[in-house]
Amino acid sequence: MHKDPQFWRDNITSFQENDFQILRVLITILDTSNEPRALAVACFDLSQFIQHHPAGRIIVTDLKAKEQVMKLMNHENGEVTKNALLCIQRLFLGAKYASFLQA
Repeated sequence: MHKDPQFWRDNITSFQENDFQILRVLITILDTSNEPRALAVACFDLSQFIQHHPAGRIIVTDLKAKEQVMKLMNHENGEVTKNALLCIQRLFLGAKYASFLQA
């Protein structure tokens, strides 16, 4: 997973390319994958986008990712559940108030 904060600061604008295509791929993974690692990484990456992009919370909400992530909060895999919860916390709180949340 891309856990380095510097990576996110340096590359956050790349997520805007092609009408947020990278985010759309992550959301598709949430919707179609059965692989726990892929689901955990997708949730984590969405949470990092929310954390580091000034409008991340609004963009992820507009792309309708919340429903897919909410379903994963009860996943049988602990890593998926943990990263889904982190994503939802950041989605509800936004970057300003969720900066203390650690992955």
